[in-house]
Amino acid sequence: MTTVTPPLLPPAEDALGGRPAAPPDPAAAERQELIERWAARHGIDAARRLAEAEDLADAVAAEITPDNTVDTYTKSWRVRTRFCTAAGLPAREGSRGRWWRS
Repeated sequence: MTTVTPPLLPPAEDALGGRPAAPPDPAAAERQELIERWAARHGIDAARRLAEAEDLADAVAAEITPDNTVDTYTKSWRVRTRFCTAAGLPAREGSRGRWWRS
């Protein structure tokens, strides 16, 4: 028996006949909001320099962080979220037992 797969359809068009924009990336939207706050507080030039400094820091961190570290953190987070789900606890909530201070 042969299965027939329908052809892929293009995305639906919006009311103006164009393709809808991709949904905004939450991280990109958050970063843009941060840059806008910096610009309001310190001026556009300072906001640009701060954003460039953050980009450099992210690049350095990515370069010096071993792959197995990221892998271990990812696995640990999955274990934590499974535990919290099973225990009925929020995964992102801190408590008195946490090792850091806010």
